[in-house]
Amino acid sequence: MTHGDSSGVATPAVRWEVLRRLEDADVADVSLLVEQVTETDGIRPLSEHVMLHLRYGGDVDVRHVLGRVGSSLVAYGHLDVTDRVAGSSAELAVAPAYRRQGVGHRLVEHLLEESPDGRLRLWAHGEQSGAAPLAASLGFRRSRTLFQMRRSLYAALPDPVWQPGVRLRSFLPGLDDEEWVALNAAAFVDLPDQGGWTIDDLHVRMREPWFDPAGFLVAVEPGPDGAERMIGFHWTKVHGADAHHPGHVHAHAHDGQETHEHAHDEAHHGHEPIGEVYVVGIDPAHRGRGLGRALTLAGLQHLRAQGLPDAMLYVDAQNTAAIALYASLGFTKWDVDVEFSS
Repeated sequence: MTHGDSSGVATPAVRWEVLRRLEDADVADVSLLVEQVTETDGIRPLSEHVMLHLRYGGDVDVRHVLGRVGSSLVAYGHLDVTDRVAGSSAELAVAPAYRRQGVGHRLVEHLLEESPDGRLRLWAHGEQSGAAPLAASLGFRRSRTLFQMRRSLYAALPDPVWQPGVRLRSFLPGLDDEEWVALNAAAFVDLPDQGGWTIDDLHVRMREPWFDPAGFLVAVEPGPDGAERMIGFHWTKVHGADAHHPGHVHAHAHDGQETHEHAHDEAHHGHEPIGEVYVVGIDPAHRGRGLGRALTLAGLQHLRAQGLPDAMLYVDAQNTAAIALYASLGFTKWDVDVEFSS
């Protein structure tokens, strides 16, 4: 998302179109627009994730909103409608010469019109991008700031340390569903976007092409009756290529330290794969035992075993405890994303 526009100013004669897939010429135009914005702002208006996909014409279930004046592309919006839980999300760019003339305002209106349920989350890359004035003028509120953190999977990974009686296994679709939903609700009781997931919300993701139960790790231990019960989990994902792949992610709770969700689930990628720490949740009764750290390490080892070179995650910028934990595991800050919600 780029510099804000002010409504009430005469908008240039922009010709708008919405496409489900971009042709090579369209991709070239978007790339040129992105370079113009980057030169002016000093930061790219579209995420690396979106830019990589644009080279291949875009993702499945994405809407591309393009605004042209004559033959020149002056505005572009990338709308992902695949997350039925959090709602549609968008990134956008407006040519520097066409800002503060209502172009950005109209672009967001088009994105809202294309959102299936009328909800929209606008993502800005870099807090100084000037997105706030445009978002505020349209009634959007700043809802979260996320750090994207990454670490190499080629670097050494310590072995996880488990408390006596704790066993790690993979999620069992159809058998673990209800217990997992209950644990997720308990782990994220203060984060309704994540903790409010229902069985249907889980099943939506289980039906996605990227879903892989082998990378959905569950920690169990015997309960008072001797039956094993779920006490924590680490749901990993893989972006890229033709592997099972996911999208930006979601919430993480390490021994009570939660981060937030940057949702973007997709079906096909055209870039080198990267692993993701998607969701880590701990039973509140088992926090403080190092379970979150152990689960995170186990998930990273699983991702490395898939031959992936790197891992990524998103963490709330205010969650200093979680950031410190990730840093201790070798993660460093890669990028900053700011979300504005309608």
